[in-house]
Amino acid sequence: MRNIKRIIIPVLIVLSIFAVNVSCSNDEEIVLNPTEASDETPDSDGDLGTTGDAEGSEGEITLYKVTGDEISKIQDYKVTGKDLEYQKDVAKHQEIWSLVKKIVPVEQLKKMSEFLIYNGEVTGSAGFVIEIKRDLSDWKMGIAINYAYEGGFNAGGELAYTIIHEFGHVLTLNNTQLDAAVTQENCKNYFPGEGCAFEKSYINELHSKFWNDIWSEYQEATKDESAQQKFYDKYKERYVTQYASTNPGEDIAEVFATFTTLKEKPEGKTIAEKKILLMYNRDELVNFRNHIRKNLALRKKGDAVTFELPQPGAWKQANSFGNPHKTKCRRH
Repeated sequence: MRNIKRIIIPVLIVLSIFAVNVSCSNDEEIVLNPTEASDETPDSDGDLGTTGDAEGSEGEITLYKVTGDEISKIQDYKVTGKDLEYQKDVAKHQEIWSLVKKIVPVEQLKKMSEFLIYNGEVTGSAGFVIEIKRDLSDWKMGIAINYAYEGGFNAGGELAYTIIHEFGHVLTLNNTQLDAAVTQENCKNYFPGEGCAFEKSYINELHSKFWNDIWSEYQEATKDESAQQKFYDKYKERYVTQYASTNPGEDIAEVFATFTTLKEKPEGKTIAEKKILLMYNRDELVNFRNHIRKNLALRKKGDAVTFELPQPGAWKQANSFGNPHKTKCRRH
């Protein structure tokens, strides 16, 4: 009997690890902090970084550490061909980061300690964010360099919009908004996957006011894209974009991006507009909006041509659906 137990216990452990890895694969992947495992050595630019021996599985090119509003290299991934060209073009990395700095205030950058340059062709994504620490106090942002320069740097304002959308996730899913220690079973508020939303959090307010009454219909609609389309067609006046109907997490990120993009405060005639008005009730979000619009010269007068962002609802992925079951790693 003891021998059987000795065999069964290790097998169960292996199976449990395998189950976790399967459930967290691809878009659900929980990424551990790579700085804990890297061997840092000075590179040719004087930054601390690895020698490029690490191989990424999702198009990773170069990983940076964020300190204040500056980035320093942690490691170059082992790449070839076009990705090697991207890796060597550090000026483009810095140009992308400069745009991130224009959009995200320094005090908000404290929520993010890593920045990844990657090739988005592998995942079909233009950007993503993911928590580094399980308590949601520290985040990593990734930007796909190939999409950042598609048609020219930040063509049509697509990159800027993507950065705003992605940081919208950090803003609404960090440790001031969610309690990662509370499980779904013990959560009395909305549970987006990363943790239990605090009662007065942005996403809990959005969910309780504008999702709760249609939640059972939404859950049925997550079965396939055809059902998602029917759900959106029925409730489209509730959403700033089709992509926002994917789940409350994408909804609030799209609402934040639209809140920032719109020149005028909406009247609140639709539920979609009422969601935007919720953001005007939060000083932190209003200050963030003002910072972005000032730094990108969006506070224009008349028809003067200034910095370009996609018109509300005109983002390239605005008329698509994301993965409704996606929680941990939000890739777009």
